Amino acid sequence: MSSSDFRGDAAALLYLVPFIACGAYGVYLWARSGISILLPTTVYLAVARDPYVFLVGSFAVMVAAAIDISSADSASRQAKAKSTGSILQSLAVASLILAFLGAWYSNGFLHLTTTVTDFIVARYTIIFPAMLVLLSYLVTAQFKVQSLRNPKALGVILILLAPAAVYEVGRRDTAGGLALALVLVIAGIWLFLRRAQTPAEPGQK
Repeated sequence: MSSSDFRGDAAALLYLVPFIACGAYGVYLWARSGISILLPTTVYLAVARDPYVFLVGSFAVMVAAAIDISSADSASRQAKAKSTGSILQSLAVASLILAFLGAWYSNGFLHLTTTVTDFIVARYTIIFPAMLVLLSYLVTAQFKVQSLRNPKALGVILILLAPAAVYEVGRRDTAGGLALALVLVIAGIWLFLRRAQTPAEPGQK
C-alpha cells in the first residue's frame, strides 16, 4: 500500500470517529440502563451533551482534514482543499440528520415538539455541525472572521449562539429560551443558505 493510499484510508477512518464514538458510547449507556425497544431520552442527552465525545470527534475530524490536504501536492492542493471542505459540509449535514433522528427515536417517533426541544437542549447536536461548517470555510479560505457582512459567517455564528440562548435565557424562562434558540437556528440556516450578493461590475447598475 502506497503512502498516499494509507493517508487516504486514515483520513476516511478519522472522519467516521465522531459517529463511531457517539454510537459506541450510546450503546454502552443503553446497555447499562437496560436495553429497551426505544432509546432512553437520558441516554440520548448524555451522549449528545458529553464534552469528551465532542472533543474527540472534533479533534479526529481536524486531523483528517489536515491529512487530506497535506497528502496533495502543491499543484492540486487548492482543489483538494475544496474537496475537503465539501466533505466537512456533508459530515455536518449527516450529523444534523442523525442527531435529529436519534432525538425522534428516543421519543418513539412521536411528540415532535419534545423531539425538537431535546435536539436543541442536547447542545452539541448544533455546535458540532456548525463547527464543521466553520472549519470547511477555514479550509477553503472562503470564510473571513473579520468580515461580518458575509451572510454565511453570520449564519454560523447565530447557530452557535442557539445553545447559549437555551442555557442563559432558559434558566429564567424555559419557553423563552427555547423560542429564542429556535429563532436563532432558523435565522442562521436562512443566512447560510442565502446566496451572497456579488458586487456589480464597473459600468453596471
